[in-house]
Amino acid sequence: MDFAKAKGFKVVKEFEDDETAKSAGREHFGLMVDYVKTNKDVEAVLVEKTDRLYRNFKDYVTIDELGISVFLVKENEVLGKNSTSHQKFIHGIKVLMAKNYIDNLREESGKGHLQKAESGIFPGSRLPLGYKFGKDGDKSVPVIDEVNKDLPIKMFEYYATGLYSLDSLIERVKADGLLRFELLPKLARLTRMTKSTAHRTLRNPFYYGDFYWKGTLYHGTHKRLIEKDLWDKVQELLNQTDGKNEPKSKYGTKPFAFKGLLVCGECGRTVTAEKVVKKTGKQFVYYHCTKFGTNCTQKAVNETVFDEDIINSLEVMQKMPQDAVDYVAEGLKESLFFKRNTEDRTRENLEAEKAKLQNRLSVMYEDRLDRKISDEFYNQRFAEYSKKIKDLDTLISRYTYADIDYYQFGVKTLELAKNAAILYENAKPDEKRELLGFLLQNSKLIDQKPQFTYGKPFDRVRQRAESSDWSG
Repeated sequence: MDFAKAKGFKVVKEFEDDETAKSAGREHFGLMVDYVKTNKDVEAVLVEKTDRLYRNFKDYVTIDELGISVFLVKENEVLGKNSTSHQKFIHGIKVLMAKNYIDNLREESGKGHLQKAESGIFPGSRLPLGYKFGKDGDKSVPVIDEVNKDLPIKMFEYYATGLYSLDSLIERVKADGLLRFELLPKLARLTRMTKSTAHRTLRNPFYYGDFYWKGTLYHGTHKRLIEKDLWDKVQELLNQTDGKNEPKSKYGTKPFAFKGLLVCGECGRTVTAEKVVKKTGKQFVYYHCTKFGTNCTQKAVNETVFDEDIINSLEVMQKMPQDAVDYVAEGLKESLFFKRNTEDRTRENLEAEKAKLQNRLSVMYEDRLDRKISDEFYNQRFAEYSKKIKDLDTLISRYTYADIDYYQFGVKTLELAKNAAILYENAKPDEKRELLGFLLQNSKLIDQKPQFTYGKPFDRVRQRAESSDWSG
C-alpha cells in the first residue's frame, strides 16, 4: 500500500490476490467490482496488472462508467477520465486478452479434471466424510481418514437395519460419540449434521469405490469403506422412504418387530403393520399386505400369531447341546487353517492383479498427458482395464480375510441361535426387529400364517437341531 500512500490516497478496502481466488473464478475481484458500485466515495483502484482486475469485459465497462481511476502498478499506467481514446482502446484489447487467458485456463483445468476422473482419481476439492487428501508420490489423492471413518460406516450399518429414520440416525451417531466436528478435515466444512447431509452421505457411491464427476459415474482407485451390497441395501431403504413423513418412535420407525421382514405370499407386495386402538382402549398390532396395484385377497393378522410362531420356531434351536457347540467350534478352528491357505491367498492374488491394472492406468494417464499415446488408444485401454477392475472388485468382495474373528464369529453365531428364543421373549419391539433381521430372510405371509425362512447360517443350525444330527 506504499504506492497508494505516495499518491495521497486513503485505502478504504483491500482485496487479496491469491491463487485460491484465481482458481475459483476471481471471486475476490468480483467482490471488488460490487464494492465500488455500492460505495460512491471510491476514487481509484490499485491493481497489479490488467489480468488481475476484471472477470469479464462487463467489469471493464462498469469501472469506466463509474469514472474511477485505475492504477496498473506493474504496467506503470493510469486509466481514468483524462485517458485518451487510444489508451482506452489498448487497455480494452488487454482486457479481452485477459478474458481469453482466464477462459483458456478454465478450459484446460476442466480437461485436466476430466482426465483425472477417467484415470480413477477423484478430481474434486472436497471429499465425503471419512476421507481426506493424502499423497501418492507427487499426486494428491483421497485416502481413508482413520480418525473419522467410523462415522459414515456406522451410518450405513445402522440405516441398513431398517430401524432408523434420518433424524434418529443422526441422534444415534451423536449418542455413539461419532460426530466430532473438531476432528474433521478443514476442507469438510461441516459444523452440524442435518438430514440433507445424512441423506447425501448415504447416497454417495464414493464409499463403495465409485464417484460422480460432471454427472458421469467413474470407477475410483481409492479404497472403499463399505461393500457394494451394503450400499445397495441402504439405497433400497432410501427409495422406500424418500418423500414420506411417517410417525417415528425413539429409533425413528414405528416399533413393529416384523416390519420389512415379510412379503405377501399371494402377490409379492410388502407386508406392512399398523396399530389399532379398540373402543376399550386396548391396542393391537396387525400385519397385512399393502395390496398396492393388486387385487390381493389376503387378510390382516394379529401380531400375537407372529409371536407364537416365531417363539416356537426359535425354541427348536434351543435343543442344541453344549457338546454340539464345542464340536462345531472345533470344526471352525480346523476350517480356519484351511481358509487361511485358500480363500485369503485367492483374495491376495485378486488384489495384486487389481493393483497391477490400476498401476497401468496411472502410467497410461501420464503417457497421455505427455502425448506419448493417442486419446483413442487411451480411451480403449481405459475402458478395458476399468471393466477388469470392476470384475475383480466383485470377486474380492466375496472373500473376507481369515483371522481369529472368523472363529469367534462362528461360535457367537451358535450361541445366538441357541439363545434366540430367550432373547426374543425379553426384547423390546425395536430389539426384536434387529434380532429377527439377523435370523430371517425371504419370509412370507400367506392365508394369515407366517412362513419364516432362516438366512445362513441359521437355516443349517435349525435343520441340524430338528434332526439332532450335528455331524459334518
